[in-house]
Amino acid sequence: MILILLSGTLTFVRLIDVQVIRGEHFLELAEANRLFKITLPRMRGLIVDRYGKPLVKNYPIYYQISDPHQVYAAKQIIAADLALSLMATQSGSVETTVRRVYPLGEVLAPVIGYTGVVSAEDLQKDKNLQPTDLVGKQGLERSFDLNLRGELGEELYEIDAMGRKNKLITSKLGEPGQNVKTSIDPYLSLIAYEAMGDHTGVVLITDGSTGDVLSLVSVPSYDANLITARYADEKLERFRQQTVAEMFTDERQLFFNRAVSGVYPPGSVFKLVTAAAGLSTAAIDAQTSVLDEGVLKVGDYSYANWYYSQYGGTEGEISLRRAIARSNDIYFYKAAEWIGPNRLAEAAREFGYGQPTGIELAGEQSGLVPDVDWKEQVLGERWFLGNTYHFGIGQGNLLVTPLQVNQMTQVLINHGSRCSPRLLPSLETDCHGVALADEHLDLILAGMLDACSSGGTAYPFFSWNERHREQELSAYEQIKRGAVACKTGTAEFGGSDERGFKKTHGLFVMALGVDELLKPFLEEVTTDDSALASSSVVNMNDQNLDQQPNVQNMTQTEETEVSQTADRVQLNLEKYRDYQAWLAEIRQHDFPEKVVITVLVESDEKQPFMEGSRDAAPVALEILEWMVQGSPVEAAPSVEAPAGVVGE
Repeated sequence: MILILLSGTLTFVRLIDVQVIRGEHFLELAEANRLFKITLPRMRGLIVDRYGKPLVKNYPIYYQISDPHQVYAAKQIIAADLALSLMATQSGSVETTVRRVYPLGEVLAPVIGYTGVVSAEDLQKDKNLQPTDLVGKQGLERSFDLNLRGELGEELYEIDAMGRKNKLITSKLGEPGQNVKTSIDPYLSLIAYEAMGDHTGVVLITDGSTGDVLSLVSVPSYDANLITARYADEKLERFRQQTVAEMFTDERQLFFNRAVSGVYPPGSVFKLVTAAAGLSTAAIDAQTSVLDEGVLKVGDYSYANWYYSQYGGTEGEISLRRAIARSNDIYFYKAAEWIGPNRLAEAAREFGYGQPTGIELAGEQSGLVPDVDWKEQVLGERWFLGNTYHFGIGQGNLLVTPLQVNQMTQVLINHGSRCSPRLLPSLETDCHGVALADEHLDLILAGMLDACSSGGTAYPFFSWNERHREQELSAYEQIKRGAVACKTGTAEFGGSDERGFKKTHGLFVMALGVDELLKPFLEEVTTDDSALASSSVVNMNDQNLDQQPNVQNMTQTEETEVSQTADRVQLNLEKYRDYQAWLAEIRQHDFPEKVVITVLVESDEKQPFMEGSRDAAPVALEILEWMVQGSPVEAAPSVEAPAGVVGE
């Protein structure tokens, strides 16, 4: 009787526990066994250009389900044509996910970036992510991932004990992500990319008034379409995976955005800051002159001018305007000495050096603006006069990003107003005044106009300025009417070779007004042309991007197969070479009145001694000529200096 009573009591207690105390918990477990939730892929928002056209799109990847009624059925990726056929007759046997497609491929990869599957670290940081989600890994895809991501959809099924679907209970569509509009001009970006040819380096084109970025090109680059693609053919998919692995390990650093993450000595383009600092501190004025005898000697040390080192020439007595045009080292050695290193460092920071610009891309570097305290605290060394000389001509420990160089030029063209470069346009600009008098800015710009005119250093632009300069006008008015104000730079870096030479990067900065130049071309564009141009960009041959290549028609080498895979996306680039389409877009929308172009060409094994005038300036000229003439662009050639003219 005791055992029976005890057993009954235990049973009663257990029933209370199961049905009352933990009844809700066991009900949830039972429901979980009965119900199965399938998450639907997120629909990421689009990234569009300044004209409202997509720079990235969503395309489906199709999978065939072996058993549509089984929850955990095997699935196999299939081609679009087969998927569409199955969906017409057996819709439940096809599952769809989304891939991102980038119509401009390598051209805009440093800006747009790419998406990839979530990592364990991503899941730990964001509890809203699912293991099947895609997240931005670089560029704007990463910076605005939360905006672009969207919300998951879901389907809730009732299932049996064998894991088979009985019926669909509820279905909820996901919320698409927000679209992100950029200031990017895809036409100019393609032209800039192709003008770089085989060079390694950077091209930046920005709005001289607002800092909006029209083009940010960093080469070599990568094709994000190969990262996001998935192919039904196993052989082709294997080659794709191998190619992507090689892209990440390529010694050329394809994923390194040189425009914002690369730091370089600026070389002679920094002389513009030295000139501004000298004028604003009254260390120099328009009449201050220096005698150039080829070499400046200080005790046992000698500091040569580039013209003397390369050609044995001297400039004689030279003042600031001519010193800018000829990039005279001797003048800027002395100017830096009179200014002093700390005041020169302060001026550099006023122009935006030594700090991030705030552009909407991860990985931006601050660079380095050295001064007396920095050298003592970091290097444990005294600051010497020679350090000041090197600082004044953009050498020594000074390091900058190409984007900072572009911002410096924008300050000069924008009447001393420094605007933060940005990829997302806004009604409100982030601009700050730099303490520069109008007459000082006009003097510096006059020197820059001379640099691109006969007798200056930028000989590829001599004929351009000969056609567009009106000497009787102010520098600003000349620039507004289409004359080019520029500065060349040849920046030394690293150690000396057996001959005592250091490798060099070539830099070139320029600014000009384009409103007057484009007016005649825009007047010829009709409304019909505008509508045609808009539709031609929107109605891309999307099917070409989705079709699986016919492997049987390919050669048997992996290189050819991978190349042909990439070429399918490149077919869409032709429309961005259409000059009339570009004119129609800017007439329908808008375009800056003045632009700033910065070109950096890195030293390489083939040509270790790059020059601003010979290597970087021709790239900018190719871009400018396309903008006002629409002529086909080829890789910028190396330009020989005219007889009797030398460049730096």
